[in-house]
Amino acid sequence: MNLPLEFIACTTCQSNVKLGGGDAVGWSIFFLLVVIIIVASCVIFFMVRLAARSRRFALEEEAEFHNA
Repeated sequence: MNLPLEFIACTTCQSNVKLGGGDAVGWSIFFLLVVIIIVASCVIFFMVRLAARSRRFALEEEAEFHNA
């Protein structure tokens, strides 16, 4: 299936490919992949941190309940 270039690329990528700058498309995809990985890892880090703090708070509160 051969699609015209207008259907598979934005205007910036089209002009880069026509001028011989096909590397720009690859680097932009790589950069966006790195950004997505960084954002996802930050979200996971904060979720784990919140779960750990919640567990610690629950254990402290349970200890206070048993000591009282």
